[in-house]
Amino acid sequence: MRDSSVPIFRERQARVAGRQIELRGVAVHNLKEVDLDIPHHKLVVLCGVSGSGKTSLALDTLYAEGQRRYIESFSLHTRQFLQKLDKPQAERIDGIPAAIAVTHDDVSRSSRATIGTATETIDYLRLLYAKIGRLGCPTCDQPVQRATPQAVAERISQFPAGTRLLIAFAAEAAAGESRADLETRLRAGGFVRTLNLGEEEPLLVVVDRLTAGQPSDQRLRESLETAFTHGNGRCVILAEDEAGERQIDGRAFRRLDFSTRLECTACHRTFADPEPRLLSFSSPLGACPTCEGFGNVADLDMNLVVPDPAKSLRDGAIAPWNTPAYKHELDELLALAADYAIPVDIPYRELSADAQRLIRDGVPERTFGGLTGFFSWLEKRKYKVHLRVYLNRFRTSRECPTCHGQRLNEQALAWRIGGKNLAELTALRIDEALPFLAGLALSDHENRVARQVLAQIRARLGFLDQVGLGYLSLDRSLRTLSGGEAQRVTLTSALGSSLVNMLYVLDEPSVGLHPRDVERLVRAIRGLAGRGNSVVVVEHEEALIRAADELIEIGPAAGDRGGEVTFQGTLAEMLEPGASLTGEYLAGRRGVSIPQSRRTATHGRIKLIGARGNNLQNLSVEFPLNVLCLVTGVSGAGKSSLVQDTLYGALCKRKRKECDPPLAYDDVVGCGQIDDVILVDPSPIGRSPRSNPVTYIKAFDPIRAVFAETIEARTHNYGAGHFSFNVEGGRCTACEGEGYTHIDMQFLPDVYRKCAACGGTRYRPEVLGVKYRGRNIADVLAMTAREAFTFFRGQAKVQARLKQLLDVGLDYLQLGQPANTLSAGEAQRLKLAAHLSEATRSRTLFLLDEPTTGLHPSDVVTLLDCFEALLSVGHSLIIVEHNLQLMRAADYIIDLGPEAGDGGGRIVAQGTPEEVAACSDSHTGRVLKESLDRCHSSLEEEATEPIE
Repeated sequence: MRDSSVPIFRERQARVAGRQIELRGVAVHNLKEVDLDIPHHKLVVLCGVSGSGKTSLALDTLYAEGQRRYIESFSLHTRQFLQKLDKPQAERIDGIPAAIAVTHDDVSRSSRATIGTATETIDYLRLLYAKIGRLGCPTCDQPVQRATPQAVAERISQFPAGTRLLIAFAAEAAAGESRADLETRLRAGGFVRTLNLGEEEPLLVVVDRLTAGQPSDQRLRESLETAFTHGNGRCVILAEDEAGERQIDGRAFRRLDFSTRLECTACHRTFADPEPRLLSFSSPLGACPTCEGFGNVADLDMNLVVPDPAKSLRDGAIAPWNTPAYKHELDELLALAADYAIPVDIPYRELSADAQRLIRDGVPERTFGGLTGFFSWLEKRKYKVHLRVYLNRFRTSRECPTCHGQRLNEQALAWRIGGKNLAELTALRIDEALPFLAGLALSDHENRVARQVLAQIRARLGFLDQVGLGYLSLDRSLRTLSGGEAQRVTLTSALGSSLVNMLYVLDEPSVGLHPRDVERLVRAIRGLAGRGNSVVVVEHEEALIRAADELIEIGPAAGDRGGEVTFQGTLAEMLEPGASLTGEYLAGRRGVSIPQSRRTATHGRIKLIGARGNNLQNLSVEFPLNVLCLVTGVSGAGKSSLVQDTLYGALCKRKRKECDPPLAYDDVVGCGQIDDVILVDPSPIGRSPRSNPVTYIKAFDPIRAVFAETIEARTHNYGAGHFSFNVEGGRCTACEGEGYTHIDMQFLPDVYRKCAACGGTRYRPEVLGVKYRGRNIADVLAMTAREAFTFFRGQAKVQARLKQLLDVGLDYLQLGQPANTLSAGEAQRLKLAAHLSEATRSRTLFLLDEPTTGLHPSDVVTLLDCFEALLSVGHSLIIVEHNLQLMRAADYIIDLGPEAGDGGGRIVAQGTPEEVAACSDSHTGRVLKESLDRCHSSLEEEATEPIE
């Protein structure tokens, strides 16, 4: 008999799944069979210490399953072109809608990527121009319109009554046909009246003679249709006019030309029909032919070719000819120098203009091509990667001379809306583009056609303006944006859309944002949930946590000690004593300590003079040494431009270290007070799974040496190289040390399977048979840094390297974890760990870009201990940061602003945190004052509490 309870159970399960997302037995990465219910249509924030499993739950479970189920609805053919997502390891996941994720990796750094392309606004603008754009001839600047018999008839109806009109078309003679033969052919076709206006002008064939105001509409339209048909889409109207330039039968006529094609009637230039591809700088149809849509061209830079003009030719002033492969070019120059009076032993800068011209242009009669010939030879062979890379070392970008940076070709730029072409519109500031689009004077037809497209454009521009990016333009390259600006741009497509009933997974959207900017972001995310979407945010920022409808903390610690739900509830419940670790910091019971005394800025300074790159306003800044110095300011104020793009490059030039050329500045003073400068930014440490923490901190070499010293290894004559999965010898030959094999499924998505030969361990069985203290090399790579530090007791070299991971709070990382799976914060701390031992022997200046990215307040405490250790041995720190916890602990703060973009780039306040907090003109000062006041209040309350 059928069990009647089954449909009842399924109906109840469907009702429950409709209200919430149900997760049961989730065991992705370090998650420990998590059971969790997440409500629909709410803003849910996941918090917890770094590495506890938040991203595993949000991205690798919720987003992966939502996206996977959506993709499965497509055909097999379509699925092969879409990103393949693995099914999360879980007992069941119910009630999950289609998912969209916004992560830090979404920021493209391509030369073609702009704010317009990243937000998809440019796609809608191209469609708008294709639908309602008006064409102007680039040659004569006359408007170009496609004529129709109806439109021409309306034009004729505007002539004064009684005006004599001739409706005609131009007839072209066929190849080898005389004009007399042409007239005979036309008469045979019924056209008996022709006008011969000159041998060099086409013969005009009269279709009809009319008087304005008299003919019937039907006769006029039929005559016009005949003229257009026989004139190959062109029609000529001759209207009687005393000022006319044509004399016919003793009367003056004015000529009017019309075409059913997009053709300029004045200069007879034709244009392609408008379509979005014609207006795209990524398409051959619309891109400038000179720069191919990049807006700039690479040109030889003599400052790179001759980096040190103080050197002579013999000493290697010409950098590309110093390599063994091309030294023969220098030898040829030295051999002919005496014959052409080119001094080879004086500084290059002292050479005469003629001598430098010969070096550049060559001496053809001696078969010496010079620099021009040399680089032309390289240009012809740039299909070889190594030659293309070598060539680019001596070239720099300059504005395209054809399009002047507008990226589009002449035809694409000929289309205008409101008097502006697409390049001019995208060059407007966003807060200028919004009123421009709102003020467009459109006809009823244009308004009907463009209403929905304009709504999408305004929605995206409105969101960018709402989150404080109104000072940017749509044509601004993503490569030039700060971290906070780039983060808000990537959110625009998601938050500016009108989708409903979706699952949005946001990975730390507040990264790079000043506390003032976070409030704007919170309002936008709240609006996303208010439209009926489910929003799950991985976040540490206090403002976003306090704005959540529901909070979930993952912990209690990182790595294998995390992966559990330690709290779920409202903000009020989280703030209860002992409810959660995050709640303790939010309530002010932890993390409120303020240094009793701060280091004084009296141990020397580095002065940067005249910094004026990007939006910097000719700054002269003094950075104190041997202190914890922070550079703060709203996102886009110029912090990264000052520290990373100017100061670092200037110091590297003085220390003769290779780096990208710095932005414009006048001078840097005080470099002798440091021995080295190191930039630690959050960029990935490697994109290959072969790169991992143990190789990056160079701990793998001593570990392999330990295994090579075992009796088993020496018995089989195994060296340290046999314990590497990157070289032949000990690695698995089937997967070549990858740990998995790739199977090409042709029309299905490719499959990656664990290597059957090594079981994913990457090594040959004989090598895995070598054990140290009962563990083989694969077992060691699976250990966390904390476990490995204990395991290698007595091995000082190994422990010294592993301790670096422990010092920066990465004790939970597995030694063999692929580098491409690390978060931005983990990558930055791993870089810092790699530099710790190398910098102990010199006075090093560390430049860090937002090291608190992805860190819980408790992780920031560990990071501060690491900074304290560096400062205590004589190093210096300059940190670009927004984190209030770090601001309170700083010794010195340099605040830039007051606003972003053109409104920034100046020093608003500088000094101790208390001195900056006293500056009411500083956005940083105001939020820092509130933070310090709360901390002082919490400390006073703690001091007055009775001791039990």
